[in-house]
Order: sequence, then structure tokens, then C-alpha cells
Amino acid sequence: MPYRPDIDGLRALAVLAVVITHAAPAALPGGFVGVDIFFVISGFLISGIILSSLADGRFTLADFYARRIRRIFPALALVLAATLAYGTLVLLPQERALLGRDAAAGAAFLANLAFWAEVGYFDRGAAAKPLLHLWSLGVEEQFYILWPLLLAAMHRWGGVRTPVLAALAVASFIASVALLATHPSAAFYSPATRLWELAAGAILACATRRGWQPGRWADAASLAGLALLLAPLALLHNTMPFPGWLALPPVLGTVLLIATGPTALINRTILAARPAVAIGLISYPLYLWHWPLLSYAHIIHQGRPLKPLLVAALLAASLALAWATWRFVERPIRAGRHPRATPALAAAMLAIAAAGLALWQHSSAASPAADIARINAAIGDGVFRPTPAMRVRETAGKFEATITPPPTTTPTPGLLLVGDSLLFHYGPRVQAVAESGRLAVPVTFVVGPSCAPFPGTIRPQPFTHCTDLATMTRAVLNHTPIATVVLGAFWAGHTAPPAQVEIAGRPAPIDSPAAIDAVFTHLETEVTRLRRLGLRVILLLSPPTHPRFDPRQMVTRTWHGYRITPNLTDPVPLAPLQATRATIDARLQAIAARTGAETRDPLPDICGPGPGCTPFTPDGTPKFADDKHLRPTFVAANITFLDDLLTR
Repeated sequence: MPYRPDIDGLRALAVLAVVITHAAPAALPGGFVGVDIFFVISGFLISGIILSSLADGRFTLADFYARRIRRIFPALALVLAATLAYGTLVLLPQERALLGRDAAAGAAFLANLAFWAEVGYFDRGAAAKPLLHLWSLGVEEQFYILWPLLLAAMHRWGGVRTPVLAALAVASFIASVALLATHPSAAFYSPATRLWELAAGAILACATRRGWQPGRWADAASLAGLALLLAPLALLHNTMPFPGWLALPPVLGTVLLIATGPTALINRTILAARPAVAIGLISYPLYLWHWPLLSYAHIIHQGRPLKPLLVAALLAASLALAWATWRFVERPIRAGRHPRATPALAAAMLAIAAAGLALWQHSSAASPAADIARINAAIGDGVFRPTPAMRVRETAGKFEATITPPPTTTPTPGLLLVGDSLLFHYGPRVQAVAESGRLAVPVTFVVGPSCAPFPGTIRPQPFTHCTDLATMTRAVLNHTPIATVVLGAFWAGHTAPPAQVEIAGRPAPIDSPAAIDAVFTHLETEVTRLRRLGLRVILLLSPPTHPRFDPRQMVTRTWHGYRITPNLTDPVPLAPLQATRATIDARLQAIAARTGAETRDPLPDICGPGPGCTPFTPDGTPKFADDKHLRPTFVAANITFLDDLLTR
């Protein structure tokens, strides 16, 4: 096929869209459609080559796959080898095991199926998978296992029939739309639901072979094609169902731009411009290099946002590596005629697959004292998140969340829990009791992040909305029969700066014993008010908190390695934990004694028996999502100190 610089420019648009959305998602939220542009381009070019070879009587499967190997394997082998090598340096054993498995799947062009078996492309763990982007290569190469056979068979039996290809494309598109609602991962990763995108390019190649010309509307069509590409880049985002109907605009836009030919307005002025062509020539190695660099940066920074300067440096490194790969690896191998190049490349890819499998097996057995995969999963898990059974009403950053017993249960006055996120994290236990059929009373949470369960405290931005949590509490008491009120919070956070307290009607900094006294006076006033309403009131003592509970502090990472915290699974001694709680808990117990309220201590359920508080359950699962918030699964199974209030 004659060389078309505008198609290289289209490649540049596709790869830059993907790279930008991976580096700065907010800047180009729909950039992931660059992969769909690549699919159409690939379907057009490769099908055109096959059709040309068939027409000339030169087509053989051996020659086709040899060309694919020389095109795909050199850069891919280099990136896989480099990613594996660096991973052995900076990844923990379980991460290395997963990397080895992913490398083997990538080398075998099965990455899309491997990731399909796990989770979606846009989930929270995507940045921790350095080879996730190889899913698209898997789709392409699986397409090219059967596509040449189909075209060759049709050519032998009377010619390639465009209606047959169109029927396959329509069936694939229908499958994509149908699966998107019920099995979104299948719709995203399956070659069957992506076939229509590659087939769109193939159908265009058939039409071009038959002499189709764009005509006098080429310039207008190229403008329309560009609009159909640019609109999804700006308007789509990764929470939208994709591909399905939303993939139609970028696919049709790509088809239009290719179909209008190299002389159309957009093609000759923008896509064929030298900078665009230059990026297009290195688009394949740029696609391969950019994601491992970004992924390793996210892993090393343990989920913290990357600084713009670091992102810029990583993108510059990606461009440099892509150019060097194209100049010194891809071009020499593709242009050379050495008879042993193809088997050597195939052998290299087999060796990389074997190395990946070996790393998978070896690293799976060489785990540290705690399972790093479980530690990674614990970070930030479920902090201030409603449970599935809750009916939630949000008002200016505060939440009223209710779980009710089965309708057959005799109606009784309910339980009201008021506080901040350290009170709300007991919600999963209520959910577990409800799921077991033992919940006997309606349970309502009135909560807000960093909100005190009593009036008189003032929180700075972004928690200024907390001042009227008491108003929300009183509204619930006015319209809902309640027998018991539980007040709980991270009390230390409400008795220290930057929180303020009202004294004589004015805000005052909490920087003196008198200000702290004022905080507890406000709390006692609220408890007294609730008691006068005839309510049973329970104050929850301070939950244990310690830096060693935080999954983020369990592993220290650098660009050249990692360090696991010594004695990671050793319990934190109870004595210092109790000492940090003693002053505040004494105040809470004194308020309870004066008002007729009660206190309850969550520490025994959290820490268990013994002289220490371990951050892990017996099976090595972290209990905490950070230094103080408990994980939902741990709460659901282990925090029972409120059960008697739920199951009367």
C-alpha cells in the first residue's frame, strides 16, 4: 500500500490522547478512545496488505505472521524485558509475582483475557499494573489469528464479500452494547466485542481496493471526522459505560479521516504535518513505554498524586525511549533481511514469557511476613462509605443513613448513632447483623466527616458544614421514634487545633486548658439535653490509633527498592495506646457519671485479648484502612460491642 503520512498523523493523535489521559486524567478525560482509533487504523492497514497480497497471489500465512513478528516483537520484547527487570528491583514479592504473570500473558498476547479475569480497566488498582496497557495488543493479535484465514478463504471461494464483513461487524457491535449492561469487563476486553472496530477499518480497505473515492465532499468529511474524534476526548470520562454506543463517534471519525484520503483538508494540513508524522512514527514504542513509567511512579509514591514536574519528566523519558527504540531497534530489524531475525524474535518472546512464569512461581512463594497485596487493598478501604443496605440522604456534606429490620419485625423505637467517620465505620457491623436476620430495631446514622456529635465546635475548611450536625440530629429525633443515642468520634481531633470552640458565643482557638474544658462542657450540655428527653445515651470511648496501624506506613518505597517495616506483624503495646486515650476517656466517663449516660469501649473488640494490639487479623489481613479507621470487612466480622443494642 502507498505510504500515507496523514495516517501517521492520526496515529500521533491516538497515542497522545492515551498518554495525556494516563498522565493527567482531568486534562483529557476521554483520551482512552485513542485505543479505538488505533484499532480502526490497524484494521485498515493490515487488511489492505492482506487483500493486496491475495490479489497478487503472494499471500501466505507464514509470510503474514513473519511480518507481524518483525513489526510487533522488537519493541514489545524490549519493553517487557525492561519492565520485568525493574520490577524485580522495586516490587515486593506478591507484586513481582503478578508482574511475572502479566508479562507472560503480554508475551503470549493474552493480556486482555488475563485482565478480564480480574477487574475493570478503570478500577482503583489500574495504576499498580505496569503492563495493563498490553490488553489492546492482545485484542489486535487475537483478531489477526482468524482474520487472515477468513479473508483468504473468502478470496478462494469467490472473493472477499463486504456484506459478510459488515454482518460480522454489526454482530460484534450488538454484542458490545448488550454485554455492556451486564458484563462491562467482557464488553471492554473481549476480542468479540472489539472486532467491529477493527472490521470497520477492514471494510474501508475493501472499499478502497475497489476504487472508492472520497469525491468533492472530502474536505467537509475530514472536518466531520476530526469533530467526531475531538468531541469524545473532551466529553467522555472513565465512569461512562464503554465501548458500546459511546465508541461509535471515534470509530466513525477515524473511518472518515482515513476515507477522505491524504489530500483532504484536515489530512494534508494537520495530520500530515511534520510534527504529527514524527510522533506517529514512534507511536507504537511510545504507547509501550509510557504506561510502565507512570505505573511504577504511582507504585513508588503509594497512591499519592504525582507532582506535575515528575509527570513531565516521565513523559519526556517516554518520548526519548520511544525514539531510541524506533531508531535503533525497530527500523534496523524491519528494514533488514536477515533470514534468522524472525525465529530469533520469536525465541526472545518465548524466553520472556518463560521468565515471567518463573518470576510468578518464584515470587509467589517468597512472601514477606504479611501479604503485600492485602496491605495494598487495605489503603483507604471504605473510609466513610455507606453500606449497601443503607438508605442515605445527604445534606451539605452530612449524611442521614438508615438500616431497617425486616417488615415482619415488631416496630420498636430505634437506635441513633451520631458522630464523625470513626462512628460511621461501625456501619458494616449493622449491615452484617441485618444480613443475618437478627436486626430488631431501625438504626440511623447522622454523620459527617470530621464532624463532632455535639454543637459548639467549629471546624475549618473543608468541614465548616459540621456546625449544624446537631440540627440534623434534632430533626431525626423529631420525626423518628428513638430509644437510644450513641455518640462517638475521634475525640482528640475535636479537642485540638485547627478546631475551634464557641466561648461566650464567639469562636476561640483550642489552645488552652480552658478551651478544652469548653469543648467538654458543650458535650455535657448535649448529653444532658438528650437525657432530659428520656433517651438512653452511650458515649463511645476513644478508639485506638497508632502510626503502625496505617497500611501506608508498613512499606517504604524508593526508586531503587523498598523496605518493609521491621517487626511488621508485632502487636503495638497496649500501655502507650491506653496512655494516649486516658485523659479524654476520663473526661467522657466523668460526663457519663454526672448525666446518667453510659460509656462503651471499642478497644477490646479491635485489639483482642493480650498485652498488645496487632494491626492484622490472624490470617494476615490488615484491620485498618489508615492509622485510625477500621476496614469494613473487619468491622462486620469482629466489632460486636454494640450488638445488644441491635438484636433485642
